[in-house]
Amino acid sequence: MKKLLYILFLFPTLLCAQQNLPLNREWGLPNKNKIEFKDTAAVKIDSSEFCSMMTIVTPTCCLNSPFKPNIVPITYQEKVKSKSLLYRKLKLESLFVVKDSSDKFHLTIDPLFNFEFGKDLADTSGEKLYKNTRGFIVRGSIGEKFAFESSFYENQATYAKYIDNNIDQSNDLFPQTANYQYDVIPGQGRAKKFKKNGYDYAMASGYVSYSPIKMFNFQIGHGKHFVGDGYRSLLLSDNAFNYPYARITTTYKNIQYTNLYTSFMNLTNGGVTTPPNVERLFQKKVGSFQFLSANFFHRLQLGLFQGMIWEAADSSNRQHTNFHTYNPIIGVSTATYGLHNTNNLLLGATLKLKITKSIFVYGQFMLDDMTNTKNQIANKYGYQAGFKYFDLFTIKNLHFQAEYNTVRPYAYAAKNPYQSYTHYNQALAHPLGANFYEAVGFINYRFKDFFIQLKGNYAVKGNDSLTKNFGGNIFKADNQFPISQTVENIHTTQGSKMTISTQDVHIGYLVNPSTNFNILLGFTNRTETTNKGTIATQFVYFGIRTSLANFYYDF
Repeated sequence: MKKLLYILFLFPTLLCAQQNLPLNREWGLPNKNKIEFKDTAAVKIDSSEFCSMMTIVTPTCCLNSPFKPNIVPITYQEKVKSKSLLYRKLKLESLFVVKDSSDKFHLTIDPLFNFEFGKDLADTSGEKLYKNTRGFIVRGSIGEKFAFESSFYENQATYAKYIDNNIDQSNDLFPQTANYQYDVIPGQGRAKKFKKNGYDYAMASGYVSYSPIKMFNFQIGHGKHFVGDGYRSLLLSDNAFNYPYARITTTYKNIQYTNLYTSFMNLTNGGVTTPPNVERLFQKKVGSFQFLSANFFHRLQLGLFQGMIWEAADSSNRQHTNFHTYNPIIGVSTATYGLHNTNNLLLGATLKLKITKSIFVYGQFMLDDMTNTKNQIANKYGYQAGFKYFDLFTIKNLHFQAEYNTVRPYAYAAKNPYQSYTHYNQALAHPLGANFYEAVGFINYRFKDFFIQLKGNYAVKGNDSLTKNFGGNIFKADNQFPISQTVENIHTTQGSKMTISTQDVHIGYLVNPSTNFNILLGFTNRTETTNKGTIATQFVYFGIRTSLANFYYDF
């Protein structure tokens, strides 16, 4: 905690100017409950609202940060400064720190890396698996109103077979592009083949942030967002690749309102003919999102969500948007277009309740479509229920989380497949898409700089057959289904049932919290069972890495 406070002490202006902090779950966990629902006017709303890829605390916390310079005792400041330069750079600070004497300009530069080596013990081929990531991150602020960030990753990697299969399937989501290699690494963009079984890919993100007054924050950038308090989000998550966005956050007392405008992409040309030897143009689609959240009695938080995927570009790669696309008022698009419109509309609600000082319950409800007929195919919804217990059994830094997610068949899909709730051939919400239920649990413990995590997933998903759409593939049209299923017998996990069970344990040492530089050793056991048999993965791995983002391989 002291080290985090030291970082925040070095850069208080960044927080006031809406500097986004890492979204990585494990990075923020030790201090998560110290931020949520504090009995202070400085903190009103927390994580149940839009957070960009590099955010673990809320815009309100950033705009009215409780972490002021005087929170770090002078004696501790002097103690840190007494450390050698090598110790500070390795354990406490960013590699390069630039600031002026008036304390109005701050700039940090850090290396990013992930050198991971492992082996799938269940793979008889004996292939060695690795990740080789090199990059950098630049963060800074000018005065109390401007903040900025830029990061870049260059990667080469090989993956376990089940991830390879997922990457290969990303080629076939749009039939007219099946002859082209559009391999998509989960959450990390397109890749080209590297050597025999590897992939070469890159990822960049960044933003510029401006807060003219504490009530407003404006951001433009390229990154990800997450809505909710859980490990998963059924409304908008950081599962897919980065995308361009503009975001406006308004905070007034215990209310926060966010408008988000995005540009998503289908990895298809949409019918546009591209000349030979010319980079292909992909089909774009605009997304607009509104989220309204309010805090009550420092214990209850409620939120309302509206998301719209607007009509994709035509065969000339032109988008025909109207003024409603940028309408900032939540609910207007619902009243104007309704749930059955060509534009893909999604509604949602969130809840979080503080039971005790250390116990929270949270949940989400997602509505894509509905009718009055029970189990009608148009009843497309999902929900989440979760539980967090910080400092379990009063043991400091021992945390427990359990979560249940389920989504009915055909949710997130649209009559026009190009209007699906997706980006870069990946789901914008849950990585399993639709037609599933899932239970996931975590136990995290940290002692000084050592940490351990135990994680378990159990999911059952209904897959399509060769000839029938049972509602699990959100890239397919939601009106193409077996005739016998149109009325009464739609149920979750229908179709070809697949069961996925995953257990992961890793233990590590945190070297430097400014970039979550850590060393870890871990083991993942995964079994996938279908009517064709069982596929097992037993992956042992060792890594030296900086972890500032979530990457989901538990699907």
